[in-house]
Amino acid sequence: MPQPHDAPRARGTSTPVLAVRDLVKRYGATVALAGVDLELHAGEVLGLVGANGAGKSTLLKVVSGAERATSGVLELDGRPYRPDSPAAALSAGIATVHQDVDAAIVPGLSVAENLLLDALADGSVLGPLTPRRLRARARALVGDSFAVDLRRDAGRLTTAAKQQVLVARALAARPRVLVLDEPTAALSVAEQRRLLLDVRAIAATGTAVVLVSHHLGEVTAVSDRVVVLREGRTVAVSQPPYEASGIVAAMLGSGDRRHPGTRGATRTSDGPALLDVRGLRALPGAPPVDLCVRRGEVVGVTGLLGAGKTEMLEQVVGARRATTGSVLLDGRRLRLRHVRDAVAAGIGYVPEDRARGAEIPGWDVRRNVTLADLRRVRRAGLLSRRRERDVAAEVVDALGIVCAGPDAPLVSLSGGNRQKVVVGRWLAARSRVLVLDEPFRGVDLGARADIARLLRSGSVEAALVASSDPEEVLEVADRVLVMAGGTVVGEVDPTRTGADELADLMAAAPAPVLTAASLEGAPA
Repeated sequence: MPQPHDAPRARGTSTPVLAVRDLVKRYGATVALAGVDLELHAGEVLGLVGANGAGKSTLLKVVSGAERATSGVLELDGRPYRPDSPAAALSAGIATVHQDVDAAIVPGLSVAENLLLDALADGSVLGPLTPRRLRARARALVGDSFAVDLRRDAGRLTTAAKQQVLVARALAARPRVLVLDEPTAALSVAEQRRLLLDVRAIAATGTAVVLVSHHLGEVTAVSDRVVVLREGRTVAVSQPPYEASGIVAAMLGSGDRRHPGTRGATRTSDGPALLDVRGLRALPGAPPVDLCVRRGEVVGVTGLLGAGKTEMLEQVVGARRATTGSVLLDGRRLRLRHVRDAVAAGIGYVPEDRARGAEIPGWDVRRNVTLADLRRVRRAGLLSRRRERDVAAEVVDALGIVCAGPDAPLVSLSGGNRQKVVVGRWLAARSRVLVLDEPFRGVDLGARADIARLLRSGSVEAALVASSDPEEVLEVADRVLVMAGGTVVGEVDPTRTGADELADLMAAAPAPVLTAASLEGAPA
C-alpha cells in the first residue's frame, strides 16, 4: 500500500474549496445529519470514515446534489452552494463516483460513449456521432495512458476497469472536488494499490479529493486529514501521524469496544475435522483443493480476485455443481445438488453478493431472519407471526442490529446491519457451520467486530470465511489459507503474519507452498 504521509499538505489560510457548516438533514422524525462540519482544501485528500449509519452516505448525497439539506451552510470557494441535482453539482465543480459502479455504467454502449455521457447529455458534442469520432473525442479527454479499450462494451468490463472509466469520466469535467465512495470495495489488493496511488496523483494536480472507505488502512495511507462522523456529527479530525486506535474509538464512541484487529489468541484443535473438503476442483484445470475446519475453528481463505475462493465455497455449499471431490460433515459425505442440501445438513451460507443472493428487500427484518428455518416459527402447521417476531428479536439483540424492531423494512437498515440480518438468519436456523464469502465487504468496523465476535463466540461450531482483504481475514481467522490459480498455495498463522506481508504473498502467488512455520519470525 502507499506509505502514510509524514505531515499534511500545506493549506495555509486559503479559502477552502468546500466548506460544510452545521449541516442538518432530517427524514421525518429521523435525524440523519445532526450538525456536520468540515473543510476541504485544494490538492488535499480528505478521508471520511464512520460506522454504518454515521451519516456518510447522507452527507455525500447532499454535497452531490441528490438531496437537499434541512438546514446548515454549504460553501464552494467561499460562496453559497445549493445544488438541486447531481447535474447542478457537477456543473458547479463537484463530481461523485459512487460505490455501485454497475449502476453508473451503461451496458451496450462502448467505453468511449460511457466516457462522454455527460457531454452527450448536455449537447456539447456536435456533429455526426460516428464511433470513430467518439473514440477520438474520448481519447482526447483521457490521454494515451488510459489503458481500457475504448471500443469495448463497457458492461463487459471488470469492476476495476469500470471504476477507471467512471473516475476518468468524472475527471473529464475538470472538477474542483472529486468524491470517491468506497472505490476499492470490489477490487483486488493490487487494484486497490493502483487506485490509491491514482488518488494521490489526482490530488497533486490541485483537485480536492474526498475518500470514503470502511478500510481504515487505506484511508490513513493516502489522506492528509481524516474526518470521523458518528451519529450524524463530526466527532474528530485527525492528521498524520495517525493513531488507528483513536480513530476507531471515535467511530465507535466507546473506549472499551475492541477493534476487531485486537483479537484474542487463535484457537487450535487437534481433533477430527467437522467440515472436510477433499479434492474439489475450484477452477478448470487447477489442482484439487483439500481443507478441513475443526470444531471451534474459524478458517480464513484469501487470495486475489479470480483465485477461486468463491468457486470453491459455492461447491462446498452446493451452489455450484462439483465435478470432482467430496464434502464431508462429521465424517459423513454430503450429497450437494443445491444449497438447500447444505442447509438441511446444518451449513449456513452467506454469498458474496448479499443484495442479489441473500436479501429479500421487500420483506421486513422478521421474515428475512426466519426464512431459513420455517419449522421453528410454525404452530399447528401455520406460520406464527409472534414466533417469527420472537426469533428475530433474539437475533437482533444477539448481533446488536440497529433497527426499529423486527418488523422494520430491511431496506431501512444500513449496509452493515443488513449484513448482520443475513448472518443472523443462520444463527436463527441453528446452523452448525457458517460459510461466508466476503462477509465484511461494505461493512463498517463496528459491524465487522460484531460479526467476528459471533463467529468466535461458540454460537456456531465452526466457520469458513473467504475475504480478499488481508486485514479482515487475519482479524477473524485462526488459520489462513492462501489461494491462487484455483488451489491452496499456502497456510499462514495470523499471530505471526501482518496484513502487508499477507498482501505481498497474495500478489506474488502462485508461489511455492507457504506454511505458518516457514513464516516464523517474519515481521507482523
